[in-house]
Amino acid sequence: MQLKSEHSDPFKELRWSDLQDWAGGKATAKGIKYQEDERVKELKRTQEGSLVARVEGTKEYFTEIFMENGKLSSICTCPVGHDCKHGVAAVLEYLELTEQREEIPVISEGDTLIARARQGYTEAETAGAGKGEESSTRALREYLEQLTKPELIEILVAFAEKDTVLGRYLKDRQNLAAESVEGIIEGVYSELDELLEEAGHPDYPGYESDVPDFLDVQVRLESLLDAGHPDELLDIGKELMDRYEGIAEYDEEGNIGTKISFCMDVVFEALSRSSLPAHEKMLYMFEIELRDNYNILDETTFWEEGFTPEEWKRFAETLKVKLQEADRAEDTHYSSSWQRDYAVDRLIDALLKAGLSEEIIPICEREAEKTGNYARLVNVLLDSGQKKKAEEWIYRGIKETREYQPGIARELWQILLETREEEGNWLFAAALEAEEFFRAPDMARYLGMREAARNSGKWQEVREAALRYLKTGELPAVQAKAAQVKNKEEISGKEEISILPGVLPKTGLLETDSIQKIKAPALDLLIKVAIQEEDPEEVVHWYEELKTGGEEAERYWHLISESEIANAVKEKHPEIALEIWKKLVEGLISETKVSSYEEASTYLRKIKETLETRGKKENWEAYLSGIKEANRRKRRLLEILDMLGEDRIISE
Repeated sequence: MQLKSEHSDPFKELRWSDLQDWAGGKATAKGIKYQEDERVKELKRTQEGSLVARVEGTKEYFTEIFMENGKLSSICTCPVGHDCKHGVAAVLEYLELTEQREEIPVISEGDTLIARARQGYTEAETAGAGKGEESSTRALREYLEQLTKPELIEILVAFAEKDTVLGRYLKDRQNLAAESVEGIIEGVYSELDELLEEAGHPDYPGYESDVPDFLDVQVRLESLLDAGHPDELLDIGKELMDRYEGIAEYDEEGNIGTKISFCMDVVFEALSRSSLPAHEKMLYMFEIELRDNYNILDETTFWEEGFTPEEWKRFAETLKVKLQEADRAEDTHYSSSWQRDYAVDRLIDALLKAGLSEEIIPICEREAEKTGNYARLVNVLLDSGQKKKAEEWIYRGIKETREYQPGIARELWQILLETREEEGNWLFAAALEAEEFFRAPDMARYLGMREAARNSGKWQEVREAALRYLKTGELPAVQAKAAQVKNKEEISGKEEISILPGVLPKTGLLETDSIQKIKAPALDLLIKVAIQEEDPEEVVHWYEELKTGGEEAERYWHLISESEIANAVKEKHPEIALEIWKKLVEGLISETKVSSYEEASTYLRKIKETLETRGKKENWEAYLSGIKEANRRKRRLLEILDMLGEDRIISE
């Protein structure tokens, strides 16, 4: 493909606002500094018109910047990976060289600069390292195989003196050869005492740079394993998890947990090699999982081992006994709800792999009644094709948990909704969504109700009822019933009715006394609905109501985004948008933080574009000058404002 001519170079048309829209204010500011500091060390163009560059950051990074339909995008080998300060610096360097009429080389697809930019951060750092390690290991092995035994011994001794980890490992292997396994185990426990003593103190989080190092413990475990003592590691694994439970609350960032997990990886390898029968290995791993309250372990590989159906059956039988003991309060391992649920989930998995699926549903039914885990039962029933029975349990579960366990009820409601949608029964789905909206109105429920009602062809009627509710607090079901029951404003009891009689069907879940009347008008939701429906006049109406609502409206301010309001009305009511943006700018500048200045610049740009589009460039210049004068001591703010004062980055 031929390089586009200079006259059609899209990069030359870039504005400062384009850079900020692409990379954000913060990355743009840093990219400017990078370019000024001459960190762009190599810059070329591809035949397709993209830019590729080598940029010096904390290390060398390679980036490629694309321009398509006036929009910038980039990839980079830095940790951010795309649309970063390195790309901004490269674009600015290109524009400066172009303005100086310097020639930028055009390269072919095979150029190493392109290859480096396109390899990606993760692939470059991980895959490349892996290939290098593999090649290095093979070469090292070939070299060592050529050495004599005395030469190998000499190398090991010399290296052990320089490397304390290798020295400890070899010393442990020496002790094990002398049959002093107990001594190494005692050493492990002594080291754990020393490492965890300080970490268990309430003031530990203050010592952020002094995280205990478990490398010696890990090396000792590896020496035991390599010397053929896997069984001895299993008790150490339990001790490690018990001790971590005692200090985990002080390990706020999980640094100690990560190091202990490395030790536990050795224990898991020992478990696989141990002399325990398969079902006891499974039980050991399962009970370790129950101790992992902070999710520090990676035990997935163990469960992927090829256990036989008979081994899964023996494990399942063991779990059944454990659950029965828990019912008799003889075992505290399964006392908490999550532990019991986890145990049952493992039991179900074991029964499936043992070919005993007929036992699963009765167990799930008992557990639903005992713990309230109806969702698991419902999903099992649906998976087995028992849809009618599943729905019976959904209704039962919702009615039993709605008041005291609303999370469970919501999960069951979601399953019922998805079932109806899969059936294409959008009318019933719309009724479910409408009941949730009128019970606790929010924007997410409004949108869900809208989608279902549109698909059922009933959106106009549902929308009218919903907006009437938000404006007046008038519930459609209550209104219908009130016609039959004189002198009553609300329906009491649990009589089953439709949320919108004559429009939507009964679901069997609506209890009118569970619906709390809102304090109308719900200004935040009315504004959000108007924004969603792209009705600027309604947005303005309810925004003005909010501004003049006094104390009654105070509670709504934190629920709305004035920026979204401004964007919604800027075309029809630019004066309101300008008023909002200026208020936001003043608030952000008053915070005297660079990040706030950068955020303010996005609103300043909107003010600039709105005024200039309407032929009021002098108003913009006066406003910008006023801000500069009022904040003339804020150097970083002035640098950002200078970008706004300019239009094109380079001029012809």
